Amino acid sequence: MDTTTVNTIEELKAAPRTLTLVLLAAGKSSRFNGIKLAQSITDLNADGLLVKQPLLLHSLDKLSHVADYLTSKHISNNVVVILGTHHSELSQLLPTSCAYRINDNSLDGLSTSVKVGVKAARSANASGLLLALGDHIGVTYTDYITLAEHWLTEQSNVCASYQGQLGVPAIFTSEQFDALTQLKGDQGAKPVLQQLAQQKQLTCLALPNAINDIDTQDDLQQWQQQKLES
Repeated sequence: MDTTTVNTIEELKAAPRTLTLVLLAAGKSSRFNGIKLAQSITDLNADGLLVKQPLLLHSLDKLSHVADYLTSKHISNNVVVILGTHHSELSQLLPTSCAYRINDNSLDGLSTSVKVGVKAARSANASGLLLALGDHIGVTYTDYITLAEHWLTEQSNVCASYQGQLGVPAIFTSEQFDALTQLKGDQGAKPVLQQLAQQKQLTCLALPNAINDIDTQDDLQQWQQQKLES
């Protein structure tokens, strides 16, 4: 066996095997005065086609695109949507092939949805977990692919950085699953990201698009208007 073959085998052994992509969509939409993720938006999809669809499917489409990319790289993956308060309405919007889990404790805060996501990743024996927000409308297909590429090449934790803050979307290695399950209340993954950054175990990617999310109906209208004018 030559050196090249040995190196290839070692690289395959070290490579991440499975990524679970989790879309967090269990919120109350309390500031929106309606079911936010059910609202229709019009935007370009990964193929450059103008598509009108619910915000939930707009976000899911991006993760599905990442899943296809990973499959093309021979990386096992699965996509799971975490539903909560509006699960009855939102589950009807999902493709029949889409896996979803219902967070019965969603009223206790975002941390409870993260824990359901970790459980899904563990069930899949995943070596990595991507966390994304259903209302994170500004994050692009390219942003997600860039995140996945860094995870693949560096085999480390990767997150978005915008306006001087660390946040999701982020990919965590399985070594961080326990820390994610220790989150409390409405804490997202930021405390874990901050600790990883201090320990120099985190790659931060500048993703300025991640500043755009949807909280109110005005947010949605302004974003849609900008898109249609661009």
